[in-house]
Amino acid sequence: MSEIEINNLQSHVPVTVARVRKIARSVFAAERVACATVSIAFVDNAALRRVNRDFLGHDYDTDVLSFLFESHCVAARDTYRGIRRRAHGRAIDGEVLVSGEMAARMAPRFGWNAREELTLYLVHGLLHLCEYDDQTPRERRVMREREQAILAELGIGWPAAVRRGRSVRGVGATKGCVS
Repeated sequence: MSEIEINNLQSHVPVTVARVRKIARSVFAAERVACATVSIAFVDNAALRRVNRDFLGHDYDTDVLSFLFESHCVAARDTYRGIRRRAHGRAIDGEVLVSGEMAARMAPRFGWNAREELTLYLVHGLLHLCEYDDQTPRERRVMREREQAILAELGIGWPAAVRRGRSVRGVGATKGCVS
């Protein structure tokens, strides 16, 4: 069971509530989240930069920010390829802010459309709520695997430029923790 609030405050990439709910539910199902209460907002670069600066002390543009407010276990845990699925059996409460403007600007660089880039940002942000991190090479690899698997479930293939091994993918999400 998930409660998902969606606000579209940008005009750079078309967003539909049904699509966003499908993406969020796909992430939560893939990660075996027991239940979630999540707010998702699509904003422009200036709004995201303000939040990044004011709440995290980072005065630069980014593509997605995630704030995990609460997470607690309500069922047994599970693993994926020997790595614990961070959110399996958990109830999560959080917020994800995504820049549609950044997605529109960056998508051509990676050889896919802005909607696909925006979807990647959303999946990435939701995975942060599921307690994945990308601060070390090992964790980054795990997160990329999860992103690719979830995007594939949504019918989106990883961009050719990235599949060929170029290190151009730069999802710059920041995971904020708010107590």
